[in-house]
Amino acid sequence: MCDILFTKWILKRFCFVFLIVLPTIDLAGITQKTVHVPAGRPIELAIPIGGRPPPAVSWFFAGSKLRESERTKIETEAKVAKLSVRETTIHDTGEYTLEVKNTTGTAVETIKVIILDKPGPPTGPIRIDDIDSTSVTISWEQPELDGGAALSGYVVEQRDAHRPGWLPVSESVTRTTFKFTRLIEKYRFRVMACNAGGPGEPADVPGTVKEGLFVRQGGVIRLTVPIKGKPIPICKWTKEGLDISKRAMIATSETHTELVIKDAEREDSGTYDLALENKCAKKAVYIQVRVIGIPNPPEGPLEYDDIQTRSVRVSWRPPTDDGGADIIGYIIERREVPKAAWYTVDSRVRGTSLVATEYEFRVFAENETGVSRPRRTAMTVKTKLTCKFKSGEAPAIRQAMKDVTTKLGEAAQLTCQIVGRPLPDIKWYRFGKELVQSRKYRMSSDGRTHTLTVITEEQEDEGVYTCMATNDVGEIETTGKLLLQAPPQAHCCGSPTEKFCGNQLEAT
Repeated sequence: MCDILFTKWILKRFCFVFLIVLPTIDLAGITQKTVHVPAGRPIELAIPIGGRPPPAVSWFFAGSKLRESERTKIETEAKVAKLSVRETTIHDTGEYTLEVKNTTGTAVETIKVIILDKPGPPTGPIRIDDIDSTSVTISWEQPELDGGAALSGYVVEQRDAHRPGWLPVSESVTRTTFKFTRLIEKYRFRVMACNAGGPGEPADVPGTVKEGLFVRQGGVIRLTVPIKGKPIPICKWTKEGLDISKRAMIATSETHTELVIKDAEREDSGTYDLALENKCAKKAVYIQVRVIGIPNPPEGPLEYDDIQTRSVRVSWRPPTDDGGADIIGYIIERREVPKAAWYTVDSRVRGTSLVATEYEFRVFAENETGVSRPRRTAMTVKTKLTCKFKSGEAPAIRQAMKDVTTKLGEAAQLTCQIVGRPLPDIKWYRFGKELVQSRKYRMSSDGRTHTLTVITEEQEDEGVYTCMATNDVGEIETTGKLLLQAPPQAHCCGSPTEKFCGNQLEAT
């Protein structure tokens, strides 16, 4: 725009030039266009901008335009676009877009903001991939929000469906699948993702997970099914198509129907059918029930062969009745004649080798419910071990084990002195079961003095402990009693409740 000014002597021309500049955004101060913010701290973005005329500024997050709020503050001053977001959480992680616009054009830049926090929950719904009588396999997807750090794994937890309180099953799951095993009752499951900040929010398996109802023999079968419908549906229970009213107690209300069988027997296993019917429709619910008990003893007689100098092989046949659950193994015990005490050789095995002279054996079958009655050898078994060809000295007690009294919750030490040549092998037993090195039991020996340290945690740790020393020439043992002192306690007694397991299905 030019104006001409005339004066008496001078003609002057004035020109005014207006500059037009495209908008600009300067992200040179933000490395790789990424900002890391600890959870709870504010997001503070101050971005230099340019342009003439001065551009209008807009901020966007997850495709939506941001507006002023209690948490969000937007302002522009001195050619700087500012954005502040207070009280951040992992959900504020994402891409923030800055748009500057004037009459000449538009400039857009995106800044990635990562909130450093615990990860979000695994992406659901969690899938149930496989179910059998005692296990459930689930799988899931990685969380959408990793908390700004690499995932280190997952924590899986379970809880009894009828009791509060979650219990960790594993804290080191690296894959997005897990198999829960040894399930007897009805359970719920959940999964949490972990990073350097710790475990995040859990994702629950929807509903109560179990293929059917598993009840211990002698327990209670209780099938409770929520019902809906208008008119209220008529309910009819049967077992594999046959009437069950004489064996079961059945009660139905406007909201639930329930079938109860007390003192469950193995014959109560099977499929229970619930038929629902009103004027509008029919619906059927099928619930598989399995009653499990302890197995029968292994089939006898126990047989032995391959008798060697220091070992004998014992064999048996599986029990005729597994109690309704798979046999998970066998427990073998032996007793040295003429001693009275039985000692566990090993559990869940099918054979063993013993440093022995004359023994009697017995074998138990075990399933998820418990241990069967034992099957014993018909006569004692003698190995070919003879001392006259052995050089050295049989183990001998120099100082017998003494009884020890300690307070519950404290560590107790049982000590004895046993020598022999060659140095004897030392093993510790409690009620005939061999103890192994663990957090609870610590064994130490200098070749002469042998010590067992027991970390007492419950009154049941009290009892008789045995130290057995064995070498090629012979064996010997010494015993001592651990006594525990505990302050008096009072417990409120309530009515006993039955344990049971299974699904509660809803018919809608």
